[in-house]
Amino acid sequence: MTSPTLPRGMSRRAFTLGLGAALAAGGSACGLSGTGGRGIVFHMGLRTALAPEATQVGEFTTDTGWGVRLTSARMVLGPIYLFENASPLQQQARGVLRSLMDVLLPTAHAHDGDFFSGGTVLGEWDREVVFDLLAQGDARVLGRSPGIAGRARSFSLLLQPPSRALGDEGAALQGHSVLMEGTAFRGEQRVPFRVALDFPPPVELQRVDFVPIEADLDDDGLFVVEVRPHQWFQGAHFDRLPPSTEGLPVDVTAETQVHRALSVNVRRFTAFSGAWEPGFTS
Repeated sequence: MTSPTLPRGMSRRAFTLGLGAALAAGGSACGLSGTGGRGIVFHMGLRTALAPEATQVGEFTTDTGWGVRLTSARMVLGPIYLFENASPLQQQARGVLRSLMDVLLPTAHAHDGDFFSGGTVLGEWDREVVFDLLAQGDARVLGRSPGIAGRARSFSLLLQPPSRALGDEGAALQGHSVLMEGTAFRGEQRVPFRVALDFPPPVELQRVDFVPIEADLDDDGLFVVEVRPHQWFQGAHFDRLPPSTEGLPVDVTAETQVHRALSVNVRRFTAFSGAWEPGFTS
């Protein structure tokens, strides 16, 4: 099955409707090997991934040698789409930012091609949600998701400002897509900070494209999108922020190097991961 190319400047609503149509058509128009395009219903969920060697979410060490401890962190994400095709980014290097230029030129995506090159949409969560990155315990189960049985090899999602539909939960983000507070420390240096990230339309600037996964979707399973905040701060130099006044958090404004690093990193495919947990029932 082939899908139309996403027109530049396409609205979020048109984008969502288009992918919903692709999902609905996929079961009848695309013959998936070994599944026959069988319709399924599974669950979609969210959780925050632990950084390597960490025991607490929201605590990690960056590649620039700064320890970071987040004290609050919320974001708006979704919709989420699972695709049959492998990520074209899977073979690319996943190291740190290679140069300051990479931060100074915050392109929306680090690859060529259009959103629909993922092939058949095998599953979707078609709503936005507010997620607390510091929530403890098991994955937050969003609900039941329609799909097509088969192996999903990549997923994409949108980042966006909170809409009125999110009510008081969205209002807590004060109109921002991501709102975080925490402290960075290195040696004797301590930098309390507060940062807001915004991802307004067009949709090309809101997408996180083609996160690599290997998930054999079927009934009675849970697909978990894992948020990886320890990857967001790669290349960030907190010593370039203005000094704190009386120990109050420093506002990480759009003109700072830390903000530019975050704006790029949050939209990289390394900012998220995914895991399939078979046999899940609510």
